[in-house]
Amino acid sequence: MPIGPFLIFFFALSVLSHISNHILYRYLYMSAGVTAEDVRTYLWSTAEGNRHAHRSRNRQLWPWLEMRSGHSQEFYTMSRYCNFCNLPAVLYTLAGVGMMVVRLHPYIWVLGAAMIALWAILTLLGVMYGKRIQAETADFFDSSRYKPYRPKRESDEEEADTPEEPYEEIPYAGPFEAAEPEVAQRRRFRRGYTQKLFVVAVVLVFLVLPMLSSKFLPSSSTPETTTQPQTSQSPTQQDESQISKEYLTMYAQLVEAGFTPTDALVQLSDTYPGIDLSRALLVEEEGMHLEYLVLTQESQAKDLAQGLQHQLYELVAAREPDITEESGEGYTLYTQETEGDYGVVVRDGTNILYVYCPQYDTTWMKWFLNDLGYLSDY
Repeated sequence: MPIGPFLIFFFALSVLSHISNHILYRYLYMSAGVTAEDVRTYLWSTAEGNRHAHRSRNRQLWPWLEMRSGHSQEFYTMSRYCNFCNLPAVLYTLAGVGMMVVRLHPYIWVLGAAMIALWAILTLLGVMYGKRIQAETADFFDSSRYKPYRPKRESDEEEADTPEEPYEEIPYAGPFEAAEPEVAQRRRFRRGYTQKLFVVAVVLVFLVLPMLSSKFLPSSSTPETTTQPQTSQSPTQQDESQISKEYLTMYAQLVEAGFTPTDALVQLSDTYPGIDLSRALLVEEEGMHLEYLVLTQESQAKDLAQGLQHQLYELVAAREPDITEESGEGYTLYTQETEGDYGVVVRDGTNILYVYCPQYDTTWMKWFLNDLGYLSDY
């Protein structure tokens, strides 16, 4: 599956989230009555001597900002805008992974563009509200109400070396009206509850994704099992019931993987004149070409498999492909891999699996071959 477009938008949204955080956090600090320098000083003072402080940066910073703001409504509104601007990146990651699982990756571009538009709208609203905060706190930082943060000193000797008066942390020093204790407690509870609910939702999404991959994949009815008109039987022919079973098993596995295989007996019989085919499946989707051929004669299967191997090699001979050949009980495997594509020919008795796919499907194809029991090491 193509992961390139997904990664492009993931990187773009991550960068945009970082940009919006850089812009909006300045207004968030204003709503709490602190400056960026106060925040740096606070984080430095709490991290000193704590080698794990970087892991709990936000855990330490947010309660301090809440306390400095007096749990004001303006602070919590601004904090929501800061969080909302990160939401498009999170939604894109969850939805993008889900779309790739159910093989809807052609719509990754639409999803990415929609999330960038959503980010732009949320960031614009956040900046507009931030400008309001900036206007209302224009005189605050030049007044006596503003209390710059200074770490508490641990000894009288240190205090004597510094001419300024030691700053004692106070419960409230923000520019806006402080909330009543009951209201502040309620706001803190809502914020913590929302965070926990979001984490639970993310976990549930990743638990549900495997079920989505089997429930909402493109599906079609199972091909009819009526046999084609048969010529006279030969000793090398397989039993027709066994042929049908293998054919239907491969069909079901391809559908489960998100493909829509078609019964292409007539088409592939024309592609391989002189080859007696009993069944044939064809998948041609998003650059992948897959054929599953059920022959009636093992000698023809051997000759056709060798011909397909040669055909694959000729396609990429100039790029010196990395070739792997394996054999097991009743089957032979040939794979070749280059920087741009991946090719496979598997002959299992009188059945042949022939695949030519772009590089972004290589990992998936190796998993698929391993699940079929053909590729032992990938």
